[in-house]
Amino acid sequence: MNTRVTSADLARIAPLLATAVIMLVANGLQGTLVPVRAHYEGFSSTAISFMGAAYFAGFVVGCMLCPRLIHRVGHIRTFAVLGAITGAIVLGHALVVGPIVWGVFRAGIGFCAAGMFAVLEGWLNQSAGNAIRGRIFTMYATFNNLALLGGQYLFTLEDARSHILFSLCTILTLLCLIPVGVTTQAEPQRAGVARLRLLRLYRLSPVGVIGAIAVGLTSGAFWTLAPVYAEARGLSGDGVALFMSMVILGGAIAQWPLGRLSDFTDRRLIIGVATAAASIAGLMLAVAAPFGIEAQTWLLAGGMLYGATAFPIGSLTNAHLNDHARQEEMTEFASSNLFVYGTAAAIGPIVAAGVIYVGGISAIFFYTAAMHASLVGFVLYRILVRAPIPTAGREPFEVEPVQPAPMHMAPEPVAAKG
Repeated sequence: MNTRVTSADLARIAPLLATAVIMLVANGLQGTLVPVRAHYEGFSSTAISFMGAAYFAGFVVGCMLCPRLIHRVGHIRTFAVLGAITGAIVLGHALVVGPIVWGVFRAGIGFCAAGMFAVLEGWLNQSAGNAIRGRIFTMYATFNNLALLGGQYLFTLEDARSHILFSLCTILTLLCLIPVGVTTQAEPQRAGVARLRLLRLYRLSPVGVIGAIAVGLTSGAFWTLAPVYAEARGLSGDGVALFMSMVILGGAIAQWPLGRLSDFTDRRLIIGVATAAASIAGLMLAVAAPFGIEAQTWLLAGGMLYGATAFPIGSLTNAHLNDHARQEEMTEFASSNLFVYGTAAAIGPIVAAGVIYVGGISAIFFYTAAMHASLVGFVLYRILVRAPIPTAGREPFEVEPVQPAPMHMAPEPVAAKG
């Protein structure tokens, strides 16, 4: 069996990768720009938190409804429509400023993002043969991580108070429609809609489900409020972008070694270690720099450690979940797990808003530390009551992009799974 990625394989997936890169550059820029601009406009931390919750609520609804749209009109039409709506909404931020309106905008963008990722990842999954799927998705993840970092760089090019960065986001969003729109590759088979069976999911993989909840609760709060936190801790616009870049870079660097290590031992041990370290990183970011350490150095080091430990948890728990799934259940499990994650991510910013109201903006990382510590306790309990799966019976770990939404969101025909 040929396991090499050939030039023909690259030619087939190149339009999808190009589209994903352009879209993720826009998303990376937008993810930092919106909360920072909202802070400049005088929005309270509570209002910004509810905007983040609205994004993930829209995302969950999109995960449920967009597969039906894909089934009805196809991948290219769905992507074009959702991309056009996203561009219009992004530009709307510069025209109408207000917490309620922006909350509606964020919900709309979350809905469209779910559908656009569903198109790309479902199409990419069906375009990659079983033997090379892991390599293809590793390449996809690498490009996506670099694109998110590129979005942070673009944030430094102009004052967030102007309309220019929103216009740039819109331009990039519209440009990402071109590679998919002009591809000569045939659209993939239109998939059916997977069922949600959450109780069965928990019975088969309690750590996978509770891990998805913990990741959602923490990442929903982080992506919503981290830029505001960085600015409140004294970082400038460039400093905010650098902080976010260090977090993303930490996650991108650590995912593969932690994932590969988990292939050779009980994954739950690696999940527990990573989660405990993420709790320590959260405490590090919640307190002032000690021992005379320069404040920015402390924040950047803490941010990189947080990314390197907190971000891989989602990939590790997904891999642990797949270890328990039969081949024909993987699509259903992926959809159910995504629903759990998205629901928790919508709740996370609201809970964080209450914590910030009591303890100030830095308390967001006391919150993440508490969530991660709770997951450590649950993982230790599960290790004591259930034996690990033998390494020979596991699915190999696959790298996932560092982004607010996990990979493999699109239900695809079971026969296409590798």
